[in-house]
Amino acid sequence: MAGESHDGVVTFQSLTLGREAVMLGRVQVGEIMPTERGRFSACFRLSLPDASASSWRPAANFEAARRLAVIKINDWLNAADLRPNGQRTSS
Repeated sequence: MAGESHDGVVTFQSLTLGREAVMLGRVQVGEIMPTERGRFSACFRLSLPDASASSWRPAANFEAARRLAVIKINDWLNAADLRPNGQRTSS
């Protein structure tokens, strides 16, 4: 299984109280929120079947949380054998 990049399918939308929604296309699949726990100033979680980030995960800041969420979603899409831009797997 190739580790292809699904660029442009994940976006972030502002929510209340400094939170952000993690969007996969038009569907909210996660959330990022600020924390006050030691060296971590943000955390994120994803609600995708079999996603390893289904519980809250710490991140250094919002930028790091966004980056980690994109990586996890890209890994999830590749594990589901979905290909970017309608590409098909070779049989």
